[in-house]
Amino acid sequence: MSDSPLNCDFPETDIEQQLEKRLYRTHGERLASPPARKVAGISDSSEEMDYGVAYISERFMDIRTAFLIFRRFQLVVINLFMIIALSVMWMIGQFYYGVFSASAALLLPLWVAVYLFEIFFPLTLPVRIDRQKRFVYAGHRGTFYRIPWDELEVSFSHNLQYLGSGVVWERQYYSHLYLRDKHYFCGKAPRRPLQRKKLSSGFKEEDIYRKWNFIVRYHNEGIVEGDDDNLATANYDAYIKHVGFKSLRVSLIDHFFFIFFMPTFIWWKFAPFKFKWPKEIEDVFGKFNCY
Repeated sequence: MSDSPLNCDFPETDIEQQLEKRLYRTHGERLASPPARKVAGISDSSEEMDYGVAYISERFMDIRTAFLIFRRFQLVVINLFMIIALSVMWMIGQFYYGVFSASAALLLPLWVAVYLFEIFFPLTLPVRIDRQKRFVYAGHRGTFYRIPWDELEVSFSHNLQYLGSGVVWERQYYSHLYLRDKHYFCGKAPRRPLQRKKLSSGFKEEDIYRKWNFIVRYHNEGIVEGDDDNLATANYDAYIKHVGFKSLRVSLIDHFFFIFFMPTFIWWKFAPFKFKWPKEIEDVFGKFNCY
């Protein structure tokens, strides 16, 4: 597979080369802003964007970063795997004594460890888009930045995933937000003049573009028809507001799946270990934290 640039029409950039320390190298970087503009031919709909949105209103929107998106869904995969694996081992154990006990002794501690990680590892903050004042707020290792929308620097790039020696397995695509020390707002003083924060990543290039187009559309137009329905499961409060308890049967079924397969959907509302926006940003928006 050739190491070609991404398919969008944005200009190539060397902004990554300006970083003092690159944790990993990406390729074919394209600068999507400034000025912030959409990728041509890609939808800007909020459909299937609930995973990446922590909160939305006419005033501002909180965007989940790549790490938060991973944490939201990791228990879905792990729970399904554990349930299926233990079920298979139980059936085999009906014919071979000790198979289920040995499997459970290995898998259950791992299962518990994942839950302990989810319970005690603090929830990080999303990126906040303030469409009313035209600022973007982002926290990075205790430093908080306020970036004017017209100076926002977001890029698309990709990395090559290798399977064995020199054999390319897949491409992983990224969008990054660049943080300059001139946009420092509060918290710890910036350690470097330029840093970057991962906004999203995935193996489908179009999905990275769709999320960006949705962000640009939201900033320019606000909430449009269909957003309320598409983002009804962005967080637990939005779900309760949208669905409520009008249908007891639907509510019970939904909560069953939330509890057993995606408990973070409810847990994140009550989790005690969370990072919070500093006082300087709370003075702007009030004490409002979403994850």
